[in-house]
Amino acid sequence: MKRKKLTWLFCLFFAAFFFLVPAVAHASAKDDIGKYDVTVNILKNGDAKVTHEITYNLSKKAHQLTLPQSISGIDDVYAVSVSVVSGSKKIRLKQGTSHKKNTFETKQTNKNSEITTYGNYGTDPLKFTYVYKLRGFVTNYKDCAEVNWRVISNNLTVPQRNVGIHFVLPQKNVRFLRIWNHGNLDTAKTNVSFSKGKVDVSLKQNPAHQSLRCHLLFPETVTSKNKKIVKQHSKEHIEAIEDKKLEKSVQKREKKQNTYRLIRFVWLGAVILSIFLWFIYLIKHPIKQKIAMPDLEYSYDLPKYPAEFAEVILTNDKPTPRAFAAYLLELAFEKKVTIETVPNSKNDFYVKLVNKSILHGNELLKMLFGRVGKKGRFTLKDLESFSQNDKQRLRLSSAFDKWAENILKRAKNTGYYDQQGEKRTRVAIIWCIANIPFAVACICMFLDKPAIAILLVILIIFCGFLLSRLYRNRETYTASGIATRYRLLCLKKTFEDIRRMNLEPVKDKILHEQLVPYSIVFGSSRNTIKALKTNFPAKRLQIVFESYYFPVFIFSDGDYAASLSEGLMNAIAPKKIDKLNTNDDLSIKFKKNLLEKLKKK
Repeated sequence: MKRKKLTWLFCLFFAAFFFLVPAVAHASAKDDIGKYDVTVNILKNGDAKVTHEITYNLSKKAHQLTLPQSISGIDDVYAVSVSVVSGSKKIRLKQGTSHKKNTFETKQTNKNSEITTYGNYGTDPLKFTYVYKLRGFVTNYKDCAEVNWRVISNNLTVPQRNVGIHFVLPQKNVRFLRIWNHGNLDTAKTNVSFSKGKVDVSLKQNPAHQSLRCHLLFPETVTSKNKKIVKQHSKEHIEAIEDKKLEKSVQKREKKQNTYRLIRFVWLGAVILSIFLWFIYLIKHPIKQKIAMPDLEYSYDLPKYPAEFAEVILTNDKPTPRAFAAYLLELAFEKKVTIETVPNSKNDFYVKLVNKSILHGNELLKMLFGRVGKKGRFTLKDLESFSQNDKQRLRLSSAFDKWAENILKRAKNTGYYDQQGEKRTRVAIIWCIANIPFAVACICMFLDKPAIAILLVILIIFCGFLLSRLYRNRETYTASGIATRYRLLCLKKTFEDIRRMNLEPVKDKILHEQLVPYSIVFGSSRNTIKALKTNFPAKRLQIVFESYYFPVFIFSDGDYAASLSEGLMNAIAPKKIDKLNTNDDLSIKFKKNLLEKLKKK
């Protein structure tokens, strides 16, 4: 059960990085602009007609939206109009200060302008079209005309995707046309057409609060009617300054790219080295695999461990209430408790405390003899009554868990469990899982190199498959533990088939007070007791067992184990009653179901 849980946990953790992380990132999306397109038509008089087409993606409803725009060095903004497309409707907004639905207002300072629109905006994509004119947009010199405009303001508080900037001159076939861009240019592409008199700048994305400034030079004759004139030669001076800035920008970008290239290849090397060292670790500290056990043989050879230890060793898990039933019989054999049938009852019995020393450090026995029962004894009926109270049920469940954990710990100390091997296995698992996020980050870095990314994905999948396969088939027992487990499996097989055997030849070996407790943990106490009653006279059995737990023979033909196991399980965790899936437990359930059917009839 633990192995399955850990295997599924590993697979889930592995899948999370490829499926859950992108989903979480998508779920936490905020407002953004899905399309930011600006067309600047430069006029002969040096003004410009600007058309903004913006698609907003809102994460929640809003009453107003503001478009900030830099107008530093520009004389005025005029002839403003705004329209919005929501669904299939196109609405033209009215200018005013009423802040009513489908209106807009403008605010202007020497350096900035804002257009604020009002309406009931939902989470559906909204396409706005802003049209306005800029007076004094172009500056004419003696040898050139200049545009130096911050197209995207750093006051824009949301990121933009699919950014397109288009400058259209009023003349084609120009002698020269140059542009320098300043901003987040990692994904920028620029196309200059002399014949069309047009410049196109595109960016895949631009972060919030990141401005984009475009600086253009073209012949002064293109804007011959411009009245904004500076009577000096400036072309060479402007080009020298911008070319120097461009050179520094290119060097800075190359340095940044080289640094990023170095980081990602160092990261790739570290990931591959870690995976390589992981393989070396597996070779030097292999996960021991299970080997085929020999055929089981009939054997009455009882181990040197108590019956509750035997269940732990056999299952490599905490003992069940069935093991506790065997534990009480062992205490009876040691004359520390007695087990007696309740008078006039075939479905209940007393467990009486004889030696109080067994209560020391055992919370479960303290609770059973001190709080569940009275006067140092308890019955199944007492268990049922006590567990009706939820708080008491939880206390009893906690006490049983402590007892089970203590038995598990003591059993592991016998040396059956390969603790060193499990430690090495845990190191291999943790190491492999730790490699995953680093490898995923590396894959993201090399998305532009599919071959490397695919190789890493294949490597991670192979590591996960290899570890899962090795873990699923691992051996958790030591050599002595395997031998002990084999003996226990042989003993279990013997108990399962004991009713078909002739016990007379081995009577001196099997007629021992410790026989029945082992048959209980293997779920075969009914078969064992019936076999003893078949092969040996009742008087002889009474002589052998009377001083220990003879009532187990007269109590419903051996239903002691099933009754106590199911009674305790019902008291501490009724939803887990299906765990008691043995012949003994099924027999008691069958009787209860049959009685219920008879009552209904």
